[in-house]
Amino acid sequence: MYTSDNGPVLYHAVSSYQLLEVILHRRLVHPEQKAVLILPDFITEKYPQVNRLVSGGWFDDVRLFPYTQIPHREESFIIQDVTRFARLRLPCPIGDFSEIYMAGAHFYFSLYLIENRIPFTFFEDAAGLLSRPGALDRSLSATYPIHAQIARHHGLFSGENPLIRRVICLKSAQTIDVSDKRFVDFCVEDALSILPPKQRKKLVRFFLPRPIFSRADAVLLTQHFAALGLMSLQQQKNLYLSAQKTDLRGLKLLIKPHPDDTLDYTELFPRAACIRRPFPAELLPYVFFGKPPGVIYTFNSSGCENLRRHFTIKQLRREAYGS
Repeated sequence: MYTSDNGPVLYHAVSSYQLLEVILHRRLVHPEQKAVLILPDFITEKYPQVNRLVSGGWFDDVRLFPYTQIPHREESFIIQDVTRFARLRLPCPIGDFSEIYMAGAHFYFSLYLIENRIPFTFFEDAAGLLSRPGALDRSLSATYPIHAQIARHHGLFSGENPLIRRVICLKSAQTIDVSDKRFVDFCVEDALSILPPKQRKKLVRFFLPRPIFSRADAVLLTQHFAALGLMSLQQQKNLYLSAQKTDLRGLKLLIKPHPDDTLDYTELFPRAACIRRPFPAELLPYVFFGKPPGVIYTFNSSGCENLRRHFTIKQLRREAYGS
């Protein structure tokens, strides 16, 4: 089976960054074509307003894929589940789509494409992660080892599956050779800057209804180390407590938690303001009422790769705090 030449386009995204990325890609690359977006059913925990992606004109159709109903088990059974749900949830046969874009390609919908020999375009999982597929592999292995093994087997961390025709990545963030024409550069920072101001404001308002007023010296971008299985929640808490007593000491902070971070930072930083509503960090240059803070502190958030023109990035080192 092969995709048609002039049908609608299909996007798949999982994370907050990927959601922003596919919105921008669709707007800039396929503005006139009908576009369908697949999101995981669990994304409504962060973004219950996903239907506004259709009413706001960002996509023609948004479908929630029931990933929470697919047990992690033998691959053949997963393919059966994914095939059944794909046929139930997609608005048309998979072969009707002219282009298929997979952000979060290590998720199981890719198995449906592979099983049917359908080529697709691969988005790197986050800015710079194409060069570090092992990082995504390790974090997924820590929490869902069967899922990680299947993704690794099919080259869905590295983008090396033979059915992947193109790889979309932020080339400036890579440490591997991405000069081949198979690699396509896409910069969220550039895409946001060239979006017409009214559209950009509309996009920001989808994620964040009101501007943020802050007199902070700096923004702290947190990371969800515990949720990724890289450390316990207590270890993550201790890590940020140590940073609070050293590099961040005396600073008036605005804390921007990672959308998947569950740690309560108001306990650790009682004098800091904390943004409660989840949104992609890449929108930070456009969310403030008035002048934004000029500095971002982070350990190694991939979101900073798309913020370097707007903020001074100061990296906290995990090893400096005994982690």
